[in-house]
Amino acid sequence: MKFELFAEIRPGTGKMRPKQSSLLLTTILAGLTFTPFTQAESQDTPAKRGLSSWINPSDIALEPILLSSEQLDEAQIEDLLQTSAPYKIGSTKSSLEKYYEERSGTSLDQFGYTRLNTTNAQPQKSDRSLGEVQDTYILGSGDEISVTIRGQENSNSTIKISSDGQLIIEDLAPIPAAGRTIKDVREELQSLLGDYYNTDIFLSLTKTKQLNVRVTGNVATPGDITLSSYDTVMDALIAVGGVSKTGTLRQIKLIRGSSSTIIDLYGLLVFGSATSDITLRDGDTIQVGPIGPTIAIAGAVKRAGIYEILPAFNPQWKESGETSQKLSLDDLMMLAGGSLAPGKHRYIRMAPDQMGRDTTEDIKETDLKIFRDGDILNILKGKEVRTNAVELSGKTRADGVYSIKDTPSLSYLLSDETILTPDTYPLIGIVERWNPSQLSTELISFSPKKIINGEADLRLRESDRVMLFTRAEIKSLGAPESALNENALKLASLNTNTYGASDLEQRDEESRTKSQLAPNIKHFLLEHSAFIRGSVRNSGAFPIANGTTLDSLLATAGGPSLEASLGNIEITQPLGEGQNKRANIDLTNTPARTITLHPGDTIRINQKFRRIEDNHVLLVGEVRNPGTYDLLPGDTLSKLIERAGGITEQAYPKGAIFSRKTERMREEQRFRSQARDLELKLASALSQKDDDKKPATDEVTLAQSLIADLKNAEALGRLTVEADPGMLAANPDMDILLETGDRIYVPKRPLTVRVAGEVLSPASLQFRSGKKPLIYIDEAGGFTYNADQDRAFVVYPDGSASPLAVSAWNHSADMIPPGSTIIVPRDPKPLTFMDGAKDLSQILANLATTAIFADDIANDH
Repeated sequence: MKFELFAEIRPGTGKMRPKQSSLLLTTILAGLTFTPFTQAESQDTPAKRGLSSWINPSDIALEPILLSSEQLDEAQIEDLLQTSAPYKIGSTKSSLEKYYEERSGTSLDQFGYTRLNTTNAQPQKSDRSLGEVQDTYILGSGDEISVTIRGQENSNSTIKISSDGQLIIEDLAPIPAAGRTIKDVREELQSLLGDYYNTDIFLSLTKTKQLNVRVTGNVATPGDITLSSYDTVMDALIAVGGVSKTGTLRQIKLIRGSSSTIIDLYGLLVFGSATSDITLRDGDTIQVGPIGPTIAIAGAVKRAGIYEILPAFNPQWKESGETSQKLSLDDLMMLAGGSLAPGKHRYIRMAPDQMGRDTTEDIKETDLKIFRDGDILNILKGKEVRTNAVELSGKTRADGVYSIKDTPSLSYLLSDETILTPDTYPLIGIVERWNPSQLSTELISFSPKKIINGEADLRLRESDRVMLFTRAEIKSLGAPESALNENALKLASLNTNTYGASDLEQRDEESRTKSQLAPNIKHFLLEHSAFIRGSVRNSGAFPIANGTTLDSLLATAGGPSLEASLGNIEITQPLGEGQNKRANIDLTNTPARTITLHPGDTIRINQKFRRIEDNHVLLVGEVRNPGTYDLLPGDTLSKLIERAGGITEQAYPKGAIFSRKTERMREEQRFRSQARDLELKLASALSQKDDDKKPATDEVTLAQSLIADLKNAEALGRLTVEADPGMLAANPDMDILLETGDRIYVPKRPLTVRVAGEVLSPASLQFRSGKKPLIYIDEAGGFTYNADQDRAFVVYPDGSASPLAVSAWNHSADMIPPGSTIIVPRDPKPLTFMDGAKDLSQILANLATTAIFADDIANDH
């Protein structure tokens, strides 16, 4: 145990005040590590004497530990002082406890010591109320008595018994009080008042005398203590912090004058007898010697532990070579408070021999006195067997134990549907039964629904356990660990839909439920599964009992879906040896309740039409009726424009933006992949050991900004299409088929050319025929410092692109029509430190294009 006091100890007081910075010195004593001294006090003998009540100063060994103010500030030290556990005997395992634990394999505590060992124990106060003092209380010098006289004379006074034991009351002769009871003193005073007519005297104790008692030996803090005259030996031991585990509780010596008395605290601790706890007197000495012989009791008892027994000083106990009394099994069970519960027990004695080996024997005779010092008694409780009863367990409103006389069969146990809850699985339950002829447990399936409806019953036997399950438990069964072949039917949960984020809590609950099913129960349920697939709301595997009907299985699976073809139900039944039988059932003519199913059957419900899905596209911009339109197979762009009432006079179909959902998903995936690639390259560059190869702070910031842009970019997914209704009518092969999620934007006819990207003033500029790209860029303020002039390009209204001749290295664009966008991308040179990264120029150009045209669609919405 380690006590780090991080403080300056004031000698003799045990009080501490924190030191902000000091050289703490560790004191190691008897396996305990203290750090009570500062550097200044390390050689201070008076400071060492402040611990004289704990240890012998000559036993102190000093080992320096340096803690500076940088390591512990004042607040941290104060926190340590507030939260550190106070010194307490018994908070660690003693050598004796370790010895018995090693032999028995069980953690055992020495009995009685925790009841005596208290934290910061203080002597009891001497003041008590009048009701707490009995007439048998023996007065002594220093006691204060309230004397009240009523009658012919009236007076009220508080008188202290003098040092010579006299009680002196005015107008009365002194009487001896010390060593006498309150009752005796009262009677004598009443007799002295006999000459006074109709006068009574009343005595009450207002303050008790102080006792000085010395406690020595194996206690926490031996020394002199001050107690009240009410205190007993137990109070004194508690006041000094308790008896150490090396001290005796049964051979405590109370020395009073020239006589001594042996006190056995087990009378009080075990049997509750207060006669073994003697009231103290001034000048008494309590001497706690070393612990005597011991014995350990472990196992199924109410108070397992290590008990001290008496030494062999009594002739009737003592035999040749014996060091302790001998006890019987009855004696030990009395010490341990008896067994935990009635029933069959085994009593095992472990006795050490002179070679250090334990001999083990079963004890049958309870009164035979054979247990002695060092023995261990281990009580093993036999497994309880329930008789004349059955148990109902699982998700029910009435689970528990029932008399077999009241519930001879399942129909009595499951009398009506109110026994079940809405979450109870209705298609299978299990009866767990012990088979005495086979000496094993057998499992019997039944249908709770059929039992409740009176369609089936099962006779119960003594100790049967009836198990019902929840839908969540059935759902958690999952898939089998192996399949017989590629076409083997795979077990699934009740709901085969993919889990979303909102289902995480439900999945955790299912995982916990799954772990609660015993393996044999889980396998039994898997073996009894039937499988339903196709047009049903919850397809998957459903454990069933023999004789379950198709209507019950369909109801548990949520019923057929809207598109189900009830006239064409396939049922496949295994016949054994790899043979199967398949039948087609028409439920419009054959009621489902007449079709009996068996474990292993597979039911497929076909569709009579395709499931209706929410297929739609979005058309906005310069059309007469913009909005969302549903799709049918074969719908084209021209049909959509026609349904929308055609385009307006201001429409510019050549600049239409056609965004496809699948392309948007690919583009977003590409952006994320590029972001991950850049993150890896940035991390690699930052991990360079050579500072010259590490990127500068501004380069890192730029790279992080680009990575964030890629992660947050909204994909456009643009396709180049023909959107002019006239052109589409003349060239039907150019009319693109629509898909769900398509977005079409038809802009107004523009008279401008837009300049964006790394220019000083991005703007939309007036279109003029023959105007060169560089002129447009100059009108937008020209290139910025970060512009990549060599890779400037133009995006035409239909979405196609071409490089511009704004540098000697590029091809020239033949013409820039109205509605085009000139884009000047950012120069990737500041990011070239990320060797091996993908083409940064292409990434920067794609980001610029995506941002511009995504804003066009968003603004029109």
